[in-house]
Amino acid sequence: MATDNTLIVYASRHGNVERCARELFNLIDGKVDICNLNNRESFPDASTYDSIIIGGSIYQGKIQKSVSEFCEMNLDVLTKKRLGLFICCLYSDERAERELKEAFPPALISSAMVSDYFGGVVDKSRLSFWEKIITRRMAASGELVSSISKEKIKEFAKKINPTDVSKK
Repeated sequence: MATDNTLIVYASRHGNVERCARELFNLIDGKVDICNLNNRESFPDASTYDSIIIGGSIYQGKIQKSVSEFCEMNLDVLTKKRLGLFICCLYSDERAERELKEAFPPALISSAMVSDYFGGVVDKSRLSFWEKIITRRMAASGELVSSISKEKIKEFAKKINPTDVSKK
């Protein structure tokens, strides 16, 4: 019997993660609930879902506190679920892979069916004064990638989709 009850939890500061979470929401089969952890006083009950997707963005090398707290509080439950992890960041390749691995507890990284980074886009109108300065310096170094990969989002959804029989 295929699983068909998915929870997408995320925290988004400037909208990139929310856009990616909503794109995943549209690509996942079955019943899908979506939850912005920044707009909640309590966390959803992870034990009632078959699949869980967790996403956040990286600021100063760390994922949002609400995402970390959700992962810590549900670590035992999450390691037993069909799990997908993603981040949005302005780096690519090895740097983005490192940020992804450091964003989540090792137990979640090793038990996830799929984990990936989707990129990010800088919307200067949503940045604080200090974020604009930092982003300008980072951009001058040539390290930043400003785009979201819809292809990576589609591949992620395909891998965790409960109706995809090629998994496990």
